[in-house]
Amino acid sequence: MLRILAALDAWDRRLFNRLTRRERGVVDAGLKRLSNSANRSVLWFAIAAAIAILGGRRGRRAALRGVISIAITSTLVNLPLKYLARRDRPPMRPGDRPLPVSLPGSFSFPSGHSASAFAFATGVAIEEPRLLAPILPLAAGVAYSRVHLRVHYPLDVLAGVTIGAAMGLASEPVVRVLREWRDSIVPVPEAERAKTNEVILVASPHAGQGGELERARRAINGSGLRIRAELSIADIAKLPDLLVRNGSSPPIVVAAGGDGTVGSVANAVIGTPAMMAIVPLGTSNDFARSLNIPLRVENAVRLISNGRVSRVDAGRLNRDGQAPRHFVHAAAAGLNVQFAKFATRADLRQRLGKLTYAIAAAVALKERPVFGVRVEYEGQAERLELVHLAVINAPVFGGFLDLKVPGMAPNDGALHVIMVEHLPMRRLLRSAFYPALGVHRRIRGFRTMQVSRLTVSPTDPMDVTLDGEIAGGVSGTFDVVRGGLQVITPASFKDDRR
Repeated sequence: MLRILAALDAWDRRLFNRLTRRERGVVDAGLKRLSNSANRSVLWFAIAAAIAILGGRRGRRAALRGVISIAITSTLVNLPLKYLARRDRPPMRPGDRPLPVSLPGSFSFPSGHSASAFAFATGVAIEEPRLLAPILPLAAGVAYSRVHLRVHYPLDVLAGVTIGAAMGLASEPVVRVLREWRDSIVPVPEAERAKTNEVILVASPHAGQGGELERARRAINGSGLRIRAELSIADIAKLPDLLVRNGSSPPIVVAAGGDGTVGSVANAVIGTPAMMAIVPLGTSNDFARSLNIPLRVENAVRLISNGRVSRVDAGRLNRDGQAPRHFVHAAAAGLNVQFAKFATRADLRQRLGKLTYAIAAAVALKERPVFGVRVEYEGQAERLELVHLAVINAPVFGGFLDLKVPGMAPNDGALHVIMVEHLPMRRLLRSAFYPALGVHRRIRGFRTMQVSRLTVSPTDPMDVTLDGEIAGGVSGTFDVVRGGLQVITPASFKDDRR
């Protein structure tokens, strides 16, 4: 190992000598100004301020994430890492011209300027990818300037670039905690809040694992709210009677669980004067993420009192001879059903714990059976052979990955349909991630469309999942109930109907 490190150090020094042996007057002057502008991250803070002022809501989110990424990276690089490595700065060589910038007094490895530059670029690009094009050349210029101006070796800069990009990616938990805290305390006008402090708590039987449900109860009782009744999701049929008996001012119905629980509660309250609040206790919580609901229990409960009553869309499945079934996140047939059959088995959940979803996804992707279906939409009809059909109402999916369907909102009055034919595994994975990452590249066998109504008639009977729970046959007509659901959201959620 010592021999490998010595060889790497020798290569690094040779590369440094090659990059810095010639004087280039104009280039030196330009890189000096660029490097100095990034001292103490002044350049990046100025860009963040401009983005926040000119970029609207997304710009403010990008600026915040960029600044937080710098803070995390600077703390890591300038305190433990430099003192662990303790690498000296490049020495002056015989015949060297004077350094064009002051030599910092800290150790050389890794480069703090490079780390901060790429932390900022990565953090901003995650929130607003269009800003990567103008910011990345600046970040690369700052990083290169540290070698060109002879204050860092190339490996110092490469390590800084890698660490900065990694910290930009890893800043999500910090950013989320800050946003959740802000969203839970920012008040909205009194007229837009709920008019009652009474709640009916509806919980999933799995929500109590890890003590989260008990935390929710304590937070509710400690926030001035009063639990009027508590139901298991298995007893959701009793909820309409509780709402009627409460009189003219129905309580807030709190759905404490994952997307399945939220969807079941929404199905019970939609079309009534009751409003819903969400305490996300599930694995994915995709609908809660779509509405910017805080994922921390205490923040989600605090939002019930401070939040705005907004109206959002719900999807609806109409089947002959059956009452309509509503869903808030997505209805799906094919891969999702295979996944749900495995992931919802109680015995497997007990044995596999958090690995259940990952193994269920692997099983569904491996089998991916083909089904025949006729679809009718916007006056057209097609017969298709598919492995997956999804009818989506809310844009976020993928749980902690926080992937989004581009151009979609929970209150846009439309359903977004994804149809996937039988594809090789690599193309199937690309078909899932390209739209979420904003990559506009057509994949044969993968189709998306936006509709207000879709009729599905499978060749053979097959099941559908509504918000991740198996809910009978898929045959029927999907449509959207515009603004049909009242739900408490943070002030940051944009309700276009106000």
